[in-house]
Amino acid sequence: MIIRSIAALSLIALSTINPASAAAPASRLNNAECDVPNYRTSWQDDELAGNVKLAVLVDANGNVKDSKVISSSGYVALDKASQRASAGCKFKPATNGSEPVWAQVQYNWVLN
Repeated sequence: MIIRSIAALSLIALSTINPASAAAPASRLNNAECDVPNYRTSWQDDELAGNVKLAVLVDANGNVKDSKVISSSGYVALDKASQRASAGCKFKPATNGSEPVWAQVQYNWVLN
């Protein structure tokens, strides 16, 4: 019997969705820490895998206030788990303004 495990990785895009925003220097978005999503055993049994790209709205304190799926994994369960995990991302606080900015986070769900 082969035992498989899942790895969910988050990657923070180095740019914002709206790069013209002066309130979102790349250094603010480089150093984010994000939670790793939970991968349910039933998903492993169904061999769910894929990549989820999210847009996350980051406030002046570095907290995620909203998220939207930009690119789906093809599985609603993985997309929603990625969104739940992205809510725990913590970005560097803004130093030059308080306008929220959009950034990108990607979760790669890979069966090992």
